[in-house]
Amino acid sequence: MKSYTEPSQTMKGININLLNSFLIAITAIVFFFILLISSNVNARFHAVKTAIDKFIICEQSSQTIKESSNELTELARLFIINEDKNFALAYLKEIEETRRQEKALHNLQQVCSEKDLALQRLNIAMTQAESLSNMELYAIRLGYAVIKAKESDIPQRVRAIEIRTSDKALSPQELKQVAIKNIFGEGYLIYKTRINENCKLTVQAIENQIKQELNLNADELGHNIDRLRMLFLVLLIVNVLVFIALAYLVLMPLKRFQTSIKNDQKLGVIGAIEFKNLAQSYNEIYEIKERNAQNLLRKAEYDALTGILNRRAFDQLCASSAEKQMSIALLLIDMDNFKHINDTYGHAGGDTALKELARILKETFRKDDYIARIGGDEFAAILPDYKPDSLSRIIEKISEVNESLSHMKDGIKPVSISVGAAYSEMGFSEELYNQADKALYAVKEAGRRGCRIYDSSLE
Repeated sequence: MKSYTEPSQTMKGININLLNSFLIAITAIVFFFILLISSNVNARFHAVKTAIDKFIICEQSSQTIKESSNELTELARLFIINEDKNFALAYLKEIEETRRQEKALHNLQQVCSEKDLALQRLNIAMTQAESLSNMELYAIRLGYAVIKAKESDIPQRVRAIEIRTSDKALSPQELKQVAIKNIFGEGYLIYKTRINENCKLTVQAIENQIKQELNLNADELGHNIDRLRMLFLVLLIVNVLVFIALAYLVLMPLKRFQTSIKNDQKLGVIGAIEFKNLAQSYNEIYEIKERNAQNLLRKAEYDALTGILNRRAFDQLCASSAEKQMSIALLLIDMDNFKHINDTYGHAGGDTALKELARILKETFRKDDYIARIGGDEFAAILPDYKPDSLSRIIEKISEVNESLSHMKDGIKPVSISVGAAYSEMGFSEELYNQADKALYAVKEAGRRGCRIYDSSLE
């Protein structure tokens, strides 16, 4: 027998350990030269420090405007949805007292001139934010109308907003829908997108400006800058290679392995050589397991008369469901007045009735359901992966079976079945069997020919 831990043949591919060592070495060399050249450009650091500070302020200002805009949006929406005035008050506090957007713009004005593209972009973002705020304030005004607030309870800033004539005649529910549309609609989202885009363009603009200022020092930096760029490019390429290697050699194989194991399938021999070896070893074990499963399946016993599973197979299925703790529905099925059929038509007639019942049960239930004969006229069914809300379907299926049994062949009079059913989320147990048996007993007590799902009233 082959070993479980060693592949049966030598695999070819990329060794991730060697690749990792190689990439680490390349990165270390690149960083060494970066540090070496950086010592030569240290004298120029103070020349560009102002530009960097300018970029930081610009980035912080644009981020503050974007965050404030998002927070105001959230507060306005929460007020409209929850009808809680605290959200409206928090909104007004932000625009009237905290005023983060105005402060952020003021900070940028301290380091930028009116000609700076970054400041122009942020001014545009502020204008758009004001338009957005007007839409939000109108929605808040409608929100106060929805909750029918007293005029004195409405803040001055909101009270000053005049409700449109077309909206005055609307009901509170309709006003709420208008308010929701006002701050969730397409026009609102366009403004929101433009604000975020202009904040992004602000950062890009100041970044481009810094690049221009740095270019003024190109003569002093000279070849050192070119070398640094080359080294950073190499570092970027190394990082890209690391990402590609990680994705192709590790992450993708792991994801596919997870899917294959979940679906009980063999693993694809992919990825780094270590993963290929792992996949091959797993596949060898999988093939052994499949052969064992097939052997067990061939040994499964079937009822000689009806061709369905017998009591032994039924017991094995019960044990397996309990071990896997799978959700199942258990059906106990009795043929009504079977002794009378044997006495009237003989054993041949009884055998015909049993075979017909087995055939109809198999045709009525799902292919994945297990139908077994566990006694003379006693049958059982295990319905795996069954949901409680589908139990009513069992009663319908039993009605279909009884309808089919009412048209027996070979001159045998119509027969019927009584069925007791119970559901478990933890697989088979004696308690589940007893519950189904109590349900079956209730059907017989009620006159047979039917199905009963177990419930607490049977106790």
